[in-house]
Amino acid sequence: METQFLTVADLVATASLNTRVLAGGEGAGRQVLWAHSCEMSDPEHWLGPHELLMTVGLCVPSDPQEQADFVARLDEAGLAGMMIGDHAPAPELSSDMFAEADRRGFPLLLAGPQIPYAVVARHVAAAYSSRQTLQVLKLSKIYHLAAYAGDDNADLTNDLSSLLSIGIHVVDETTGLTLLRSEKNPADTSESSSSHTYSLHGGHQVTLTITEFAGEELDSFLLIHLMKVLEVAVDRQLNDADRRSEVSARLMLSLLNGTALPEIAEFVHPHLPSDGFQLVSFPPADGRKIARAVAAAKLPVIVGAGRVSHLALVPVALIDELRRLLDGVTAHAGVSSVFTDYTDTRVAAVEAGKVLSAAQHSDRYWTEFEGTTVSVLTRSNREAADIIAGVLGPLADDSPRSVNLRQTLFAYLRNDRRWNETAAELSIHRQTLSYRLGKIEEETGLTLTKSSDLSALWIAYQAWESIAPASPAD
Repeated sequence: METQFLTVADLVATASLNTRVLAGGEGAGRQVLWAHSCEMSDPEHWLGPHELLMTVGLCVPSDPQEQADFVARLDEAGLAGMMIGDHAPAPELSSDMFAEADRRGFPLLLAGPQIPYAVVARHVAAAYSSRQTLQVLKLSKIYHLAAYAGDDNADLTNDLSSLLSIGIHVVDETTGLTLLRSEKNPADTSESSSSHTYSLHGGHQVTLTITEFAGEELDSFLLIHLMKVLEVAVDRQLNDADRRSEVSARLMLSLLNGTALPEIAEFVHPHLPSDGFQLVSFPPADGRKIARAVAAAKLPVIVGAGRVSHLALVPVALIDELRRLLDGVTAHAGVSSVFTDYTDTRVAAVEAGKVLSAAQHSDRYWTEFEGTTVSVLTRSNREAADIIAGVLGPLADDSPRSVNLRQTLFAYLRNDRRWNETAAELSIHRQTLSYRLGKIEEETGLTLTKSSDLSALWIAYQAWESIAPASPAD
């Protein structure tokens, strides 16, 4: 445990300071970490938690209601209290001001005559000389951690959280994405904790939220340096992410134009086309957020603008990780089937776009292509052959019996399963058609009245058409 803190009551009890309480006496137990003179109109922006404002009155408004509001601002900023001298510049302090101080337990102190504020400041400093030494050591440790963190902002965040006993949460205001979050800190879940949010003034719009145990708040001395360290780390992270996003967008454009640039292999390393990719489509309004999220996480995923939506080329092994990353970032995402050739990206984009379009009319956030393992829009002869073999089975053979059944199946599908039209096209009786359809179900193991099986057979038919144009036999 640390030594007992200096309190407002201790200052009042120090006879040599000749200080007395004007109002807010119930707050006499507030700790005082520092005492500082300030005559700015907004001293709450210049002093931090547990610091005592000392003023000759230039910063105090003269209007009674404004004086009450002034006390409220100081209290909400966490100041320990305010000391004012009986000096000519000081306005008359109103009963409204005293009432607000009493209501909040915010100490208003009257400085003793002829007592320089420097004496008060030195008294507070002397009380904390050993504590200040510890603070300097912590400061040294903060910069040591920053210097050796390299590009690992996650470890830096957790180390700072542990050192200062605080929770850290940094959010990119432009996208709403969490950039940094300490993993484990008791203050994050403690009922006696409090949170304070600050803007980081780096090159990006970013906010920092600190969670602290009540009574153990981080003082302004360390807070300023913590914010600076995090500003540098976040700026580096986001600048790198934006550069990576630019490269990613250029690679996506090349893929959609039918060109696989050599840099693509390096960008998605160690994943190979043979391992499989899927294309994720999402609304253009979410493009910047998702591109930055993916880039900041350094995922080997290519993100860029498509013709009507934003797209992400994702290795199959990372599809679940991307889904978790995008949770809450986009309202809808449509996912293509798996493909194994970069030249298939354009067709996959059409497929993913159709899935997204359907998903936007539902309450589903993440919608993947459903059907067989490949799309209606087969993207290569190899894929088409795989579909035909996997779905048609024996009906893909060239034997007269297989050709006859395959011809019947395709006619049945072309005619939207209308028996009369199918029988007429094949010049057979309805009973013959019924017999053949039964044999088709036996050979394929699929049911012609089941929607998913019909979808698979239709895809196989389309695949057959793509590599084996219709002949008199088919």
